Amino acid sequence: MQARTLPEVMARHAAQPAEDKALHCWDGSRRSYFPVSYGDLSKRAFAFGAELLESPGDIAGRVVMIACHTPYATLVAFYGAISVGAIPMIFPMPLSLGSHEALTERIKHWGFAFEQPALLVLEAGLTEKFHDEIPPQITVLRISDNPAGEWQTLDASANQHSPAPEDVAFFQTTSSSTGDHKAVAISHQNIIANVVGIRHAQHMDDNERMATWLPLFHDMGLVGTVLFSFGNNYPLLIMTPTQFVKRPSIWLKGMSDYRCTIATAPNFGFDYCSRLVSDKDAAEMDLSGVKHLFIGAEPIRVSTINSFCNKFAVCGITPQTIRPAYGLAESTIITTMTDPDKVSQFVCLDADSIGINEPVKILDSMTFDDSKMVDYDASKMIAVCTAGRAIEDMLVEIVDEEGNAIREQGVAGEIAITGTSVALGYVSGSAELIDRFPQGRLRTGDMGAFIDDELYILERIKNLVIRHGENFLVSALEEQLADLLDVSHEHVAVFESNIHDPSSDIIVLVERHAPIDDAAVNNLLVEMPKEAFPINKILLSRSREIPRTTSGKKRHFYCRKMYQHNEIKFQQEIEVSPQRIMQAMNAVRTDA
Repeated sequence: MQARTLPEVMARHAAQPAEDKALHCWDGSRRSYFPVSYGDLSKRAFAFGAELLESPGDIAGRVVMIACHTPYATLVAFYGAISVGAIPMIFPMPLSLGSHEALTERIKHWGFAFEQPALLVLEAGLTEKFHDEIPPQITVLRISDNPAGEWQTLDASANQHSPAPEDVAFFQTTSSSTGDHKAVAISHQNIIANVVGIRHAQHMDDNERMATWLPLFHDMGLVGTVLFSFGNNYPLLIMTPTQFVKRPSIWLKGMSDYRCTIATAPNFGFDYCSRLVSDKDAAEMDLSGVKHLFIGAEPIRVSTINSFCNKFAVCGITPQTIRPAYGLAESTIITTMTDPDKVSQFVCLDADSIGINEPVKILDSMTFDDSKMVDYDASKMIAVCTAGRAIEDMLVEIVDEEGNAIREQGVAGEIAITGTSVALGYVSGSAELIDRFPQGRLRTGDMGAFIDDELYILERIKNLVIRHGENFLVSALEEQLADLLDVSHEHVAVFESNIHDPSSDIIVLVERHAPIDDAAVNNLLVEMPKEAFPINKILLSRSREIPRTTSGKKRHFYCRKMYQHNEIKFQQEIEVSPQRIMQAMNAVRTDA
């Protein structure tokens, strides 16, 4: 019988013999993986849950903020909180957020967003800059980061917590790089439905093994790898993003040595491996056992697929191994997946044909094993990758601006989702706790179309910029820049010049009556917050240059179209680059 909640999964693991399937944590000092069985992990989490019960106040529904570097400490705290009915929330660390101030600000916000102050879990024996700024009203608990250490254990939940499937399991933050304070409430039912749906969609058996380096504060890392493996009883090799960036070959070598069958990464991860793993290292790996390499979270590039398949063909990787998927935190993680029994493809579109309620113009198509990929010219067309079909118990629709379903194949609209994996709603922090999605229907803010009954992600309607798997909330960037420029945020629009090219410029269009002088430009560049550094160019225009809907909302998608066709009428252009910022800093010091 399928478990219905995470505590049921934990109880089943705890009842298994010691040789139960395991979490394998990469130990950089020993240069090897250290295994901890899922049974021991669950028992250690039960014991940590007992520590949480000793904290002042009621634990039921209490938010537990987790700010730990290591995956192991993070997961013991995460499962421990769930085991006693608390609600865990995993935070990015300062390196991911850009500064310790950003993490401190996030802790202060969520620490006091609810009726009871949240608890905070940090690693034992570690002193960091942000620790000094934690408000005294927030109770701090310390946890070991050593999976090989002496740990207290319990065989079951310390308070016999037994949630209903529809109860909240955890809060998932939706942006890693801006202080938007947005989170999604994920239920136990959402988790179980998603991890089972993935398994069934990909025809997986009981003998799969997985490897990951993805951050646990991100839904792709937490649900798509950790909870997926834990819920399906699959062994999991786990390392940190920092360890991956330093030596990406460790990820692939672990897959080779442990005969892993599954791995997941954004486009960035596959591209990084193609560029940084040496031919010598690749030749020594055997990846012929890998059946599913899932790719998503950001636009998938032709050059990435082509380079990765060519580089690692010697290891046994085939184009059919690469499996595109579409998902987001609001649908727990996975919404659609491609068929494991066939090779995925790109369709090549006329960019000017992409618009809400408009048919897309298909110029060409090419499968992942098509030689045409080598000659693909991004200047002549846009290659859009298939995202496959919905997993079980999920309905994906294309809708117009009023929310009405578009039935025709090849006509673009907003992607809307309903089903068992759709989250409960956004965390409100009010007495209601959750701002639920109307009728359980999620309008994603992504533009897509069905072509031959498969979903293709065409554009981004929602105000989000994605760089190397990190999310930057446009509204937060616009407000920060508006303050610096002393204009209303309504007169600032931030957009990517090309969402299909992760190296394309990020543009800021500002409606302003007059240009600013050199001194003001220097001050702007020096004062610009770290969160805004992905910006490449600022364009100052006169009023009414930003395209808007009839209700006055900014249309960032059309800003991009105007920019690509040189239709933005600007009166001043400001370059934002490390070199230009350094020049500005020197100029400001000289003037001072």
